[in-house]
Amino acid sequence: MRKLLKYGIWAIILGILVYVVDFGIKYAYIGSSYDAKIVCSCTFVSGRDWESIKSEDLYAVPFATIEIDKKEQAVTSNIYGFAKTKAIYRPGLGCTLVNEMEESEIRKQKLGEYKPMPTEMNIEKGVGIDSVNLQKSIAEEFTETDPKNVKRTRAIVILQNGKLIAEKYASSITAATPLLGWSMTKSVTNAMIGLMVKDGKLDIKKPAPIPEWQNDDRKKITIDHLLRMSSGLDFEENYAEPSDATQMLFRKKGAGAYAMQSKSKYAPDEMWYYSSGTTNILQEIIRRKFNNIADYQSFPHKRLFQKIGMNSAVLEPDASGTYVGSSFMYATARDWAKFGQLYLQDGIWNGERILPEGWVKYSSTETPNSHGQYAAQFWLYPKENNLPSDLFQANGFEGQFVTIIPSKKLVIVRLGCTPGEGYDHVKFVGNILKSIN
Repeated sequence: MRKLLKYGIWAIILGILVYVVDFGIKYAYIGSSYDAKIVCSCTFVSGRDWESIKSEDLYAVPFATIEIDKKEQAVTSNIYGFAKTKAIYRPGLGCTLVNEMEESEIRKQKLGEYKPMPTEMNIEKGVGIDSVNLQKSIAEEFTETDPKNVKRTRAIVILQNGKLIAEKYASSITAATPLLGWSMTKSVTNAMIGLMVKDGKLDIKKPAPIPEWQNDDRKKITIDHLLRMSSGLDFEENYAEPSDATQMLFRKKGAGAYAMQSKSKYAPDEMWYYSSGTTNILQEIIRRKFNNIADYQSFPHKRLFQKIGMNSAVLEPDASGTYVGSSFMYATARDWAKFGQLYLQDGIWNGERILPEGWVKYSSTETPNSHGQYAAQFWLYPKENNLPSDLFQANGFEGQFVTIIPSKKLVIVRLGCTPGEGYDHVKFVGNILKSIN
């Protein structure tokens, strides 16, 4: 009996050790991949210097050894010699992690060249604006008052009636610096779905066209459910440890294909749950509607970015070539503002209807069970925040915002690298509104 008990205890200890080692290895690889991807994009897409990247962007995983190869346009990250990962840059496509595919295969993907649409933006005087208080409110967001809760604001751009009325940048950032939107990219995926609807290629009220789902409860999930984060899929959105979200973004060759394997946990519309996986499933659905990868990858550039002059936009794909529509798009603050302006103008630009009629209203209408927080790949604010009821916005990790207020004809862009609670967007938007009569 004692011998059996002894063996049992050792079996438990061994099991715990195996779990801890496995967890540690997975965590290290995710951390290494995170650093490789961030450094690659910050270097080759944003054009920032290594010292600023190291001091500001790698706070979550500060212990990796980083190698930047400017000739090959690649970045390698290595954690303690056993978790080594690589990200590569390609013009127009940005940076991609080398996951589950040969680098040579990934490098074959190329984005075609397109003629940029000239769009000049100069500061103009706003209507009914208290300029002194407006500039004061903006300046406050670049002033650090608490070393433990840094704001690290990088860019602010404000449009009124489609005109640039104010902008400011951190010392290392300019109006020409593309910056990461993180989950603001989800709202760009919303626009891409809208374009497919306009073309008659998708119907959001019909079941998602995914053959892999047709033999189980997932066949009831519509594109509308995916857009509203109400699919009921069992997908863990947790960035503090190895999870569905971190595996999808940093370890898998196909983000959407990986998320598509998620099983059904709730009936559609029964539960609202924020999930980056559902957005990448939407990108996989879009891709499957094209005959080849080149046509798919050029789609947002031809039909969206060029149309509204978002010349800096870089939407980054995973290794398989599918855009990581949940998280990885870079653009200048001005170009993010143009995206917001398109939605402020009901999807119309220079007299041309870009998005289908009614799409903006749909995209900004509250999703049931979201407690007033969410619409369709856009966020809302619950009424208790005392902000205009028609406000909706694209939100991203570390304090990225494109806030759209139709009743005030305002688009407010704030980009930064805020690691904690140092930035209060509700307060900032409230201060801006106080400056407008």
